[in-house]
Amino acid sequence: MIKRPNIVFITTDHLRYDTLGYTGDRVIQTPAIDALSERSTRFSNCFVQNPVCSPSRATFMTGRYPKNHGVKWNGSKLNENEITMVEAFKNQGYTTASVGKHGIGQQRFRQILDHMDAVGIRRGWKERADGNYTVTDPNPFEQYVRDRGYEYKTGYALPNFRKNLGAVPSDLPEDCHIDAYVGMKSIEYLEGLDTSNPFFLWVGFYGPHHPYVPSGRFANMYDPNAMPPFQRTENDIAKKPPEYSLYFKAEHHKYRGFDQAPDETFRKMKAAYYGMVSQIDHQVGLIVETLEKKGVADETIVIFLSDHGEFLGDHGIPAKAPFLLDCMLHIPCFIAVPGRASSDCDALTETVDLFPTIAQLSGFDAPECVQGLDLSPLMNGEQSKIRDVIFAEAVDKRCIRTREWKYIHYPAKNYGELYNLIDDPFELNNLYDAQPEKREEMKRTFYAHMDATEDFIHPKYDRFTAKQGEPVTHYMTW
Repeated sequence: MIKRPNIVFITTDHLRYDTLGYTGDRVIQTPAIDALSERSTRFSNCFVQNPVCSPSRATFMTGRYPKNHGVKWNGSKLNENEITMVEAFKNQGYTTASVGKHGIGQQRFRQILDHMDAVGIRRGWKERADGNYTVTDPNPFEQYVRDRGYEYKTGYALPNFRKNLGAVPSDLPEDCHIDAYVGMKSIEYLEGLDTSNPFFLWVGFYGPHHPYVPSGRFANMYDPNAMPPFQRTENDIAKKPPEYSLYFKAEHHKYRGFDQAPDETFRKMKAAYYGMVSQIDHQVGLIVETLEKKGVADETIVIFLSDHGEFLGDHGIPAKAPFLLDCMLHIPCFIAVPGRASSDCDALTETVDLFPTIAQLSGFDAPECVQGLDLSPLMNGEQSKIRDVIFAEAVDKRCIRTREWKYIHYPAKNYGELYNLIDDPFELNNLYDAQPEKREEMKRTFYAHMDATEDFIHPKYDRFTAKQGEPVTHYMTW
């Protein structure tokens, strides 16, 4: 029997498509990610199906759309009947591990992991009136930093956190950064692993999600005045639905008052974000180096992607927001398969496609309930197109995107968003009212696509009982 390939599935959090060297950013320094991409199939038109963490992660882990798997926003749990990619590989005899952030709120997912480390270590600070953010119950990462003689702080515990839009470069050593810790724990796992059995390792970096706290040599690596320009215009927000203006006024926004922040503050925020990206890049290089030293690089498929993008000052908005613009949906994604030539694929692809693709590359079929499409033919150059439309949703808003147009649907409202992506790639000019014929054409396509992506094969109907792995003895039919 031929041994199946190992899988190293690397995810980042809040990484935009256009902030890597290989995607064209002339300022960012990402030599390790760029080198890995050079021996990969690079999907230049890959889009997430939700612009926030938990729904997006549930989507690429199940290969199913948020409207069908049910995780609509952060804090939602994945139904216990849903099949994840990690479970599918476990059922194929793989050793399974998750190091760092996974964001899958499902007990079943945790139970099928043979190893889990560095999970839940980014403290979710809430603002306190007394200003006391003393840690009395350090998690393993915080204790590691203390053992090194330092104190890790995040969120509102950082000086001028809100005023700086979350950008507070750290004076801690490089190895006391949260993503350095994820890298270290991933490497420790690989070094101690018995590789006679194929393994699936999910490496989940926490960055470059805010707070932007690059450390060591990355802390002040980038000059704020050398940042690429922000994509925004004076009347950009005024031409968009009122939800955007309300977002600027949100009383409970982490960075409330951000509309009053000077351009200099936004540039410093972006520079700190870039530092975080380069810090992650260094860890990616160390992980790849470990695979080589372990002697398993030639039998390991490496996947790299982000769970969603980031506004990063575009449209005048810091961090992420519940909107469906490309800065939030367009992500870097590539798959490195040993022995396969590198290639560029510009087909419209979605993160639901990763599950069936990685399964096929590993020699088995994804479960029938998976809605994504197998991209391996694209990787072989066998076809140039698998879909005409991509789909995404956020709260009540849903959108479709073709190569030329994007339509964002606001249900039961007499407004929405329509962009000509050829003339307006940064979505600064909303044409919803200006082009009614195109709007109605895209609306019809939208409803047709909603029907086409309906869930007719839900896993909970006939695949599992409450006990994991036990085959059903009867079926619910009507």
